[in-house]
Amino acid sequence: MPDKTLLIIRINAKDMEKLDETVAAVKGIKSGAVKDVRREPIGFGVEVIKAGILIDSKDESLPDRVISEISALEEVEDAEIEGMTLL
Repeated sequence: MPDKTLLIIRINAKDMEKLDETVAAVKGIKSGAVKDVRREPIGFGVEVIKAGILIDSKDESLPDRVISEISALEEVEDAEIEGMTLL
């Protein structure tokens, strides 16, 4: 059984003018290993942030903890898991 899971998380920033600060804040979370954080255009000049975060598959509460930690960041409006992949 795989022991790691990669979470793909979609993050909406509170302030579109401060996306770089939001990216930096997401990179600093402690509940998972941040592997990649990207700004992704969705249309009409609007961008969201996509983060790839590696967690331990054995701890079933980790996805919720990661989302809670990201959502609690001052720069983040909301966050949701967009996908999961076992590694």
